[in-house]
Amino acid sequence: MLGGIDSSLFLSGFAGFLVVVIFVLFLRWAFPSSKKNISKAHRKEIKKSLRELQRK
Repeated sequence: MLGGIDSSLFLSGFAGFLVVVIFVLFLRWAFPSSKKNISKAHRKEIKKSLRELQRK
């Protein structure tokens, strides 16, 4: 196309951004953050056991 944009190149680039967004969402789902309440309780339990070990 003379003086215009290449539509197929634009669409493939735009699709690349969409794939990255979907990939990020998948990774966030697959590897949950450590800020969950379950994780906090587990970390608190580990710290408590470490303190007990250090006292001995």
